[in-house]
Amino acid sequence: MKKRTVDRIPANLEAEFFWSEKTNSGTVADLSENGMLINTRMCLPVRAKFDVLISLEEDILKVPVKVCRLVKKGNLSDAVGVEISNPPRRYLDLVDSLRWKRIKAPSTRGQVIRLFVCNVCHHISFDHAPINCPVCSSKIESFEKAPEAIKRPVNFTDLTEFEKKHIPLITILKNNGYVDVHVTIGEIEHGMDIDDHITFIDFYFNDSVLSKKCISRINFNCNRILYPLTTLRFNTENPGVLTVVSSCIAHGNWLAKASF
Repeated sequence: MKKRTVDRIPANLEAEFFWSEKTNSGTVADLSENGMLINTRMCLPVRAKFDVLISLEEDILKVPVKVCRLVKKGNLSDAVGVEISNPPRRYLDLVDSLRWKRIKAPSTRGQVIRLFVCNVCHHISFDHAPINCPVCSSKIESFEKAPEAIKRPVNFTDLTEFEKKHIPLITILKNNGYVDVHVTIGEIEHGMDIDDHITFIDFYFNDSVLSKKCISRINFNCNRILYPLTTLRFNTENPGVLTVVSSCIAHGNWLAKASF
């Protein structure tokens, strides 16, 4: 399966798998369409193949996997990273539902995170309206609730060409002790036409605003020489969830997430 982006979704799902002539238990810590991280004390060989059974309410989801990496604490096995070459449709539906639960209505302390938009600079705030806009410093009265401020694909596992041009593509690379995050808009590069161009790219870390990258257009005829992309560098000691929002002047805001 072609890997579209680094976009692991944090999870906490009970799982079982049969290996070494016994049933072993574990917890799916995060997952994506083509892989997952399973917390388990069982030391498994790289390239080992087996079925992971994930408990879903009163049902069991079976997913065939292959071990691609081991995670250890000292000399003890702590987790395994597995890849999924042929994910079942039900598994893809699970990933899709978890991803959009986080994007559209993730819960924190039992409350639903809401979206607010600044009427002055159009900055999007998650969960609550800030006292002052972190971008233009406007007061809290400038923010309005905007539940539809972020666009949603019809099917995240089968994006249309239009959606691939707007959803941020996140690539994460480790470099000399740092984490470099490269963002392009999107998987199919978005042009910069006078009536259809990206105006800015916003970064949030654990839902707090981190940086706004405004796109400075050379001129209105730069469609073939300028594409929207940017890079940030992170310290690896700061785990969390990175949210990237791209704003298209013609087609609204689009979002992608990646976990560290």
